[in-house]
Amino acid sequence: MSGFSPNTRRRVMEPLPSRKKHALLVISFLTVIIALGYFLTSFVGNANDAKVKGTVSITPMPLPPSSDTLGGESDTLPDLLAGEVPENVNPTAIITPSVDALGNPVGSSFSQNTAPISATPQNPSRTGLRTITIDGAPINGDRSPLVPAPISGLTTPGTYGRIPAISSTGITPLSAYKRPYNAISSQRSVSLIIGGLGVNRSLTRQAINELPAEVTLAFAAHAPGLQNWINQARAKGHEVLIELPMESAEFNPAEPGADRALMASRNSASNIRNLDWLLSRAQGYFGVTNYNGDIFLTRMDVAAPILDKISKSGLGFVFDGSINAPSLSALSTSAKLPFARGYNIIDPQQNTALIESELSRLATQAKSANGTIGVGFAYPETITAVNRWTLGLGAQGLTLAPASSALR
Repeated sequence: MSGFSPNTRRRVMEPLPSRKKHALLVISFLTVIIALGYFLTSFVGNANDAKVKGTVSITPMPLPPSSDTLGGESDTLPDLLAGEVPENVNPTAIITPSVDALGNPVGSSFSQNTAPISATPQNPSRTGLRTITIDGAPINGDRSPLVPAPISGLTTPGTYGRIPAISSTGITPLSAYKRPYNAISSQRSVSLIIGGLGVNRSLTRQAINELPAEVTLAFAAHAPGLQNWINQARAKGHEVLIELPMESAEFNPAEPGADRALMASRNSASNIRNLDWLLSRAQGYFGVTNYNGDIFLTRMDVAAPILDKISKSGLGFVFDGSINAPSLSALSTSAKLPFARGYNIIDPQQNTALIESELSRLATQAKSANGTIGVGFAYPETITAVNRWTLGLGAQGLTLAPASSALR
């Protein structure tokens, strides 16, 4: 199709509305609204409507009686101490009780020769000093918390983290983390180490909370949350060892921590790396002890570098005495490593009668050899038997001492 046809519609661009026109309309509209509002408020409104007029009466709440409040109608309060304490005198400075909560005369000293009585009420006419007892023995022991770990300056960087080290001033982790102990000249000392801790949570808590603070606690180095366990133990006054897994005849490579065990079949560099890992797991222990090791500790050629490393870290070594390693003491002396040997395993079986028999044997040995150490595990029967056994030590001329006191 060509040319123009009357039926053809052409697309034509329509002009947009003027922006300027619309803007003027909006401004004009706003101006009219504002002007109208001003006119209404100025000529129609009444300015007096905004002024406060009149008052509302509110009945006041009655005050409490003057004897119950300092803001009452009277400034005086009843003197509850009238006739008992002179005016302007501190009543606690003049009221002196004659007996304490147990009925003991205030100011008197407790004599070890005084026969204690049970906490169970007995003859009320009985005279003399009184004390709470458990199974006939007085409650004693100091559960004051030990200094929190780590102590600044007692670590150095290792392969896997910070490990114990002697400080620049010569302070060792052994001297800083052991439990303070003052020997009693009239009594022999005996020590207990309870090990295998950190694996069973409930038994670990029981050992920390129930055993006397003088009992040394030994934790498996691979235990989860080791630092937290050590912190809890030290907060209850216990000094701490960590257990180094060592190769034995019954060594099980699938056992937890076995991949970091000290092995006679490994070279010295590999064992030192594993030792670094074990020592880096936590801080706050005064020394280490063996876990098994009847193969490793009888090979002096592989044990010597380990003992030397422990010595240079400022730690002590407590051998549990469960195996025959006759050269271990001499090797420790050569390495200048503080060393102690356990006398017996107090719980070779989870049998209460057997445990009590071994504890009795330990006490007999301690009477002739100061610094005797017994070693046990965190069995429920062991914890119960140890608590009962420690109560009778004083009557045998023995005192419970931390294992660190036996290091030589």
